[in-house]
Amino acid sequence: MIEFKSRYGSTYEIRFVKANYANNGSLAVLVEDFEPDLEYWEPYCTLTVNLDGYCFGQSMAYLDTNNVPDLCEFVIENGWATVIGEGYSGFCTYPLVEFTEEFLGEICEVME
Repeated sequence: MIEFKSRYGSTYEIRFVKANYANNGSLAVLVEDFEPDLEYWEPYCTLTVNLDGYCFGQSMAYLDTNNVPDLCEFVIENGWATVIGEGYSGFCTYPLVEFTEEFLGEICEVME
């Protein structure tokens, strides 16, 4: 469990979950937050964005800076990912990152 404080001042206990996009097998990183009153994890957001046609294997992905910029900054600032390029969709530019082996080794696998 990791403590994350959003730019709006809310604090969340989060975890990252590794998955794959169905159309191309690219790495997807989901974020869940823990609901202590109900004692379960619920979806918070998807950290990555799937740009059609791009598949970089299981260590690289585009971060969704359009919808969750503060969480993307959090991941980069903590050294869990390094920006190595960028991609475009519409009017948005998304950083292409490579996640560290340590980060990918410690996050949960999606339950199928």
